Amino acid sequence: MHRKNNAIYVDLENIPANLDLKNLFDELTLKHNANADEENIFVIKMACGNAASIKKIEKQLAEYNFTIRDTPSITTNYKNRADLIISLEALETIIINNPVINRYVFITSDSDFTVIMEALRKYGKEVYLVTKESVSDKPIFNNCCDEILIMESFQTKPKADDSKSPDANKEKEKEITKSEPSHVKKNDRIVESIMRKVIDSMEPDIWQLVSYIGIKFHQMDKSRTIERSSFKNLGNLLSKFEQEKVIERKINDKGHPEIKLSNN
Repeated sequence: MHRKNNAIYVDLENIPANLDLKNLFDELTLKHNANADEENIFVIKMACGNAASIKKIEKQLAEYNFTIRDTPSITTNYKNRADLIISLEALETIIINNPVINRYVFITSDSDFTVIMEALRKYGKEVYLVTKESVSDKPIFNNCCDEILIMESFQTKPKADDSKSPDANKEKEKEITKSEPSHVKKNDRIVESIMRKVIDSMEPDIWQLVSYIGIKFHQMDKSRTIERSSFKNLGNLLSKFEQEKVIERKINDKGHPEIKLSNN
């Protein structure tokens, strides 16, 4: 079993109170491995924020044995220093290098963390960002990390309020139904645009492994927008381009799927 050491840092003032750490740890533990025998070990777990932000998920932090740093403001209008403290802690791991950290995970929506994220990648480290969907497509985030996970995917859903009337619940369902299609259509346009760029970069009449196309696509879709689109996965997206006769698909002699630009 190959061991991968992880360091995870939580910017408590930039996360929601209903963040479910169990779901997040399950995701990071079970997925995102280079091979099947890779084991993710969280050797550093640190959370920073003021007393109020600590309290909102203090129980969860204790259950996962996080080191918690209270970072009160020096003055009433002075910015909290959690970003600086976390950044220095992460940089110190590079200097000490014991244990060797392979992957760094930052849970925040604060772009100030991109400085340390970029520095860690310079040293060949893998960097993940867990952030709000509303900022996940910011170029500054996409250009300084290897993977972006959407914070809303790891939030507990509010319990249904029985005191609300059935009519009120129906109206709420209608609002959700109305808002969802436009959101999905936007994501469809994003992933189609990304795939178009990947396909346009292909050499004519050269068959390419779909796995290679997937790597190229993922490099441009770090926030995994495809999972929140109507396509859901790369295969369905490629099927659309095949139906439009943009690409051709086949299975090679080794049983691996390949695509090339269509001659039509």
